[in-house]
Amino acid sequence: MAKYGLKIHTLGCKVNQYDSATLLGRLLTHDFELVNDNAELVIVNTCAVTKTAIKKANQEIKKARILNPRCFLMVMGCWPKAYLEDSKEIDADLVWPVGDFEKLIKKLSTVFNFKNKNQDQSIPSISRSRYFIAVQDGCEQYCSYCIIPYTRGKLKSRKQSDIIREIKNVIDLGFKEVVLSGIHLGLYGHKRKNEDLYQLMLKLLTLKGLGRIRLSSIELNEVSDEIVKLIANNDKVCRHLHIPLQSGSDNILKRMNRPYSRDKFKQKIKKIRKLIPDISLTTDVIVGFPGETEKDFNETKELIKGLKFNRLHVFPFSEHEKTIAAKMKNKIKNEVKVKRAKELRSIGKTIAEKYCLGFKNKLLNVVIESIDKNSVKGKSEYYFDVNFKKEDIVKPIKINYQKKEIVQIKFKYYF
Repeated sequence: MAKYGLKIHTLGCKVNQYDSATLLGRLLTHDFELVNDNAELVIVNTCAVTKTAIKKANQEIKKARILNPRCFLMVMGCWPKAYLEDSKEIDADLVWPVGDFEKLIKKLSTVFNFKNKNQDQSIPSISRSRYFIAVQDGCEQYCSYCIIPYTRGKLKSRKQSDIIREIKNVIDLGFKEVVLSGIHLGLYGHKRKNEDLYQLMLKLLTLKGLGRIRLSSIELNEVSDEIVKLIANNDKVCRHLHIPLQSGSDNILKRMNRPYSRDKFKQKIKKIRKLIPDISLTTDVIVGFPGETEKDFNETKELIKGLKFNRLHVFPFSEHEKTIAAKMKNKIKNEVKVKRAKELRSIGKTIAEKYCLGFKNKLLNVVIESIDKNSVKGKSEYYFDVNFKKEDIVKPIKINYQKKEIVQIKFKYYF
């Protein structure tokens, strides 16, 4: 049977990546195959979290049209969802927002003349060795700078039975690390009885053959004592939490409409570290938010140094005209934002190096991501990347090049 060439460009978060992988998995079971050029169908899955992200999406769309002039070009994701009124300006044959893949496949089947199959049980096509699964979508927090509640909508959680079935299947496919992802992951199972994130984790840990699970980004207020204890006491849960800070200033946190104070954040991290001293804590920070003074920035800097986040994702503030923050006064000059971002990244790099050095000559569990002759690269349970040699594996085993095993190594700081 003849195949149609397919290319997918994905921008943005883990949930976007999962959406693309889900769509790819479904299209590959029809008359499509991945190609490098001359694709009949090109999909650009966009992000709208910042103006920079929208600019990148625009560039990808233009590039796709130039490289594949005869293609059917589809643009999907948060950008057309947030700016539906602008979608007529997008140079695409089909503009699709987020979700509703059954309807989308049906639409594409009329364009490419293939028979639509029932694929409720299909598994996303994932090429990497760590499996990202979106268990939740939507957000109702409405931070003053964020467009996501307008693009992803209200809180939605997948059924536990569907998640467990999918993860059982990917375990059989050889995946050793499963990353639980969501737009507001900590509110998985919101308003459902006995179906919160903690309960989901407990059920997943009973699955035969599971290597380990990891949580993606989770808000401070949803890091429950039960979850922390589970991380501390179960070696199948990665000792890593990504908890967005955004600012270390109470003044800015209030303007951002973040649901915690500087002191509350500090006390929660202190409590976590008391139970898990070596835990990896990573975070997101926005610099140059409207009204951010030098005092506010210094408070953020001081808090980051004190809490010793071993990895920082630093974002200069980028406004969306549809958000409250866009209407705020006292905008910060771009050169100030760039300077502050550079300073925080430098601090973050120093902390990260010191944290990694603390594991030198210790045993680490690493999921293998790539192998090149005698050099191996993987992700530790503490989230940082590790480069090592086959002889560094404590118990020499025959590495399964397909399954990308979890191996235990003596860490020598190949970084």
